[in-house]
Amino acid sequence: MNSTKTIIEKLNLTKYNRKLILHMPENCKDFEEISFDMSIQDSKYDLLIIFVFNLNDYANYLKEVIDKQLIEKNGYLYFAYPKKNNPSYKEYIDRDDMINHIAPDDEGYVFGSDLKFSRMVSMDVTFTVVGFKLNQKKKTSNSASSQCVDDYIDNVKDIIMYLKCNEKLLNFFNQLTPGYQKDWARYVYSAKREETQQKRLLEMETILGEGYKSKDLYRRRGEV
Repeated sequence: MNSTKTIIEKLNLTKYNRKLILHMPENCKDFEEISFDMSIQDSKYDLLIIFVFNLNDYANYLKEVIDKQLIEKNGYLYFAYPKKNNPSYKEYIDRDDMINHIAPDDEGYVFGSDLKFSRMVSMDVTFTVVGFKLNQKKKTSNSASSQCVDDYIDNVKDIIMYLKCNEKLLNFFNQLTPGYQKDWARYVYSAKREETQQKRLLEMETILGEGYKSKDLYRRRGEV
């Protein structure tokens, strides 16, 4: 007897009032039990699911949702993407890249918005869904360091200089995508005190040395 839960059950989708699903493949039958819009009809939604097949679309749609403020307070945004070795599409996206391509800050928020990385759930043999909840950030003082990764582009070379004494780690770091590299630069150099920066550099060495591309992936190691 197959007791596998459907994606509707896993995410408890019936509880949301205003629902929108975009770019759903024609052969997808997973959402037949619920009603939803297939194009934007309202100014805000409690639930938005977007199917994506590459990282550029993923980031662009995420930014568009943020710019248009489409998600209601405490609402959810999900992206469904084809997993590696899926049986239906030649396209796939690595689960690690779904996190690191958008470089969440230390609290999981993305692109300076109130959308926070929340969960990652297998939808079926073809798709995985990654979820973001609209959860307003606590107010911070104006003197707080910037958490925008692009503000730390120049610090990437500082990371490279630091790692020159360890050829193995330097080679690993140089193989990372710019998004990963900038995220490390932000993590290290957003600290105002030099001793904190040094502590984070040592932490970075440990994480890279164990083969993890980011602190977030290291923190989530062991998750299915």
